[in-house]
Amino acid sequence: MKNFTRIILCLSVLMYGCSPYYYAPNKSNVPNLRERNDMRVDAGFGGGWVMRGADLQTAYALGSHIGIMANGAVTNSRYTYRRYDEDREKTQSWYAEGALGYFTKLEDNENWCFEIYGGAGKGEYRITYSDEARARLNMDKYFVQPSLTFTHPRRGVELSIGSRFSGVDYYLGSISTPNNYDFRTVHDIVNRSLMFYWEPSFRFSAGSKAIKGFVSVTPTVSILDTNIPREVVNLNLGIRFTFNTSPKH
Repeated sequence: MKNFTRIILCLSVLMYGCSPYYYAPNKSNVPNLRERNDMRVDAGFGGGWVMRGADLQTAYALGSHIGIMANGAVTNSRYTYRRYDEDREKTQSWYAEGALGYFTKLEDNENWCFEIYGGAGKGEYRITYSDEARARLNMDKYFVQPSLTFTHPRRGVELSIGSRFSGVDYYLGSISTPNNYDFRTVHDIVNRSLMFYWEPSFRFSAGSKAIKGFVSVTPTVSILDTNIPREVVNLNLGIRFTFNTSPKH
């Protein structure tokens, strides 16, 4: 019974004690572009231990091997709690990014597609500690993302594995009641140099050639052990639209 109680307490700390958070991984966009003028649009909802949110992602093949992507995400705290019957803590954020990359089908087996993208983005985290205590952090993010996708010959099933390496930098947007104890974390984050995360991703998609449902998992690992309160995983469910914009003859 004691062990069971300890497990419940640990889960409570994970689910409630991590709010507010100062970083949450967006879903990795692995577009699986294969031909010139291919276009992908993903719309998904998901979350993790402490956050929930939505992602909208697009990608387009400018040429036979050159692709671009644009991604956006919004999140908010999945759980809030009260301290001393007064304070309520939560985080709300938005994030947008763009990237340029290279893609190619493997010569030995064209069912496999390799892609690598490099890009940058901007975001904002609004943290509420209580009705009077608030902070706003602006974020710059830079990333490189190689990936590999297997597509079934009938185009009904896709399996993707990606590995995103991200560098994140914060600067202070605004702050209120700076004497509050919680703002020590904010000052630590702002005064740090670039923080690095490894964000592997796994996605399974199934459906028709044009429309597929997908499940995507993107955990995040702190490379330099920053100890900043953050979300550790993004589990995302959604729909992918696949089409080619080439003129029909």
